[in-house]
Amino acid sequence: MLNKKIAAVTAALLVATAGTANAGAFDSTKFNLGAEVSLLNKPSYNSSLTNLKKKTKLGANVFVGARFNENVGAELGFGFVQKTTLISSPKLTNKVNNFYADVLGYVPVASKVSLIGSLGVGFNKSKLSAVPAGYVVSSTAQKRKLAARIGAGAQYDFCENWAARAMVRYQKNSKKALQRSNTSLAVGAVYTF
Repeated sequence: MLNKKIAAVTAALLVATAGTANAGAFDSTKFNLGAEVSLLNKPSYNSSLTNLKKKTKLGANVFVGARFNENVGAELGFGFVQKTTLISSPKLTNKVNNFYADVLGYVPVASKVSLIGSLGVGFNKSKLSAVPAGYVVSSTAQKRKLAARIGAGAQYDFCENWAARAMVRYQKNSKKALQRSNTSLAVGAVYTF
């Protein structure tokens, strides 16, 4: 576990260094903030809960970021990823939130359209309301877990300051976590200043 944390910190430092080195391509770094709504969340749970029916509600993300140049950016954010109700007796509600840091790569494909790729880490946490009889959930399953994230999407720039984007993201969590992974589709807006 310690090696994973060291690797994640080392990767973040390397990316930050590379981003700083490329920052001279712009007159100045541009900062942004934004929000997204997760329209679709497709979680996978540990094996003891796979046979329960699930009803998942929308999630939301808020973030701040920097665009170092035309092709490189970074974001820090917090996501109210989802609220999933597992149909069981008693009814189990799992609320998931996620702190994350992503490096973004932009590839302009038209004057106002860019494709986006993201790579980062998330700190996912599940909070259970109750555990149904006959199901076992490890005491560590609800602790915050460091996990890798990857994403892809597109952004449309309405003007210099406002843009809309759609992103598909996948985050793999620890095998000990209640929620093993999540795939999401989010749409949102970005304000650059």
